[in-house]
Amino acid sequence: MSGHLTAGQEPKLLPRRRNILKEIRKSKEAYAFVLIPVILLILFSLIPMLYGFLMSFTNWNGLQPAKFNGIENYTRIMQSQEFHKALRNTVKFAVVSLAGGMFVALILALAIDKLSRLQSFFKVTYFIPVITPMVVVSLVWTLIYNEKGLLNYLIGSFGFDAVGWLTDKKIAMYSIIVTSIWQGMGFSMIVFLAALQKIPEHLYEAAKIDGAGGFKSFLNVTLPGLKDTLAFLLIYGVIGAFNVFDQIYVMTGGGPVKSTETIVFQIFTNFRYLKLGYTSALSYIFLFMLLIISLIQFKLIYKKEE
Repeated sequence: MSGHLTAGQEPKLLPRRRNILKEIRKSKEAYAFVLIPVILLILFSLIPMLYGFLMSFTNWNGLQPAKFNGIENYTRIMQSQEFHKALRNTVKFAVVSLAGGMFVALILALAIDKLSRLQSFFKVTYFIPVITPMVVVSLVWTLIYNEKGLLNYLIGSFGFDAVGWLTDKKIAMYSIIVTSIWQGMGFSMIVFLAALQKIPEHLYEAAKIDGAGGFKSFLNVTLPGLKDTLAFLLIYGVIGAFNVFDQIYVMTGGGPVKSTETIVFQIFTNFRYLKLGYTSALSYIFLFMLLIISLIQFKLIYKKEE
């Protein structure tokens, strides 16, 4: 008896089913609009990702049939000195560019926030590099860094020798980092500026009454007020920094002596030489690294909130 519906239950369930079907028929246009992007996502993102993952276990050049080789690609990558060097370069770029970029952007935001005039002018001026394509920015900075470029001309006027900004393996990566900071700091500055203007003024007044100077007010009022903004920029910036490619390709091509070669550039290089199975494995190792970094960031942020 308990396994069957009673007569009193059926009238309640049947109208509910009819109502669901009726709602679906009424909203079929809305479901169609949702269905189209889902189908496109499956066709052009999920299926290629799954296919690429399967290809990472093969030796394939795109011209001949793929040959299954198990985890050989992953083993070769983890044992490769070139991969280790590219990983170090990627981490160096991410850490230095993020720290330097956020520091400069915060200083600019604090300075502009104090201005009573020309705020809009400085916002637009510093944001122009952000909307300028990185390829164009890289080409301009390549000319500046040239052996006979503007930078060497300026330091030469003070009696210093010309510097190989992009040809010296010890400083080439830092030259690219400076370019990246210059191009991206405007975005962080605007975000910081918006966050600064939302901090209640009475908190600064209370700090001043308590005898806090400018630096203590910054530590006890400004920084706590920017906590969420810093977290957002950190997550956004890490993913972008690890995916650095354009400026490497345009300015150094990974040189000199692979001192500026990053993981993404290494993926591109192997793809160009039709090492498609190896490239797929390298891409998935890189994806796994980004997932781990993102999870750690989210964990730290939510832990602080708790």
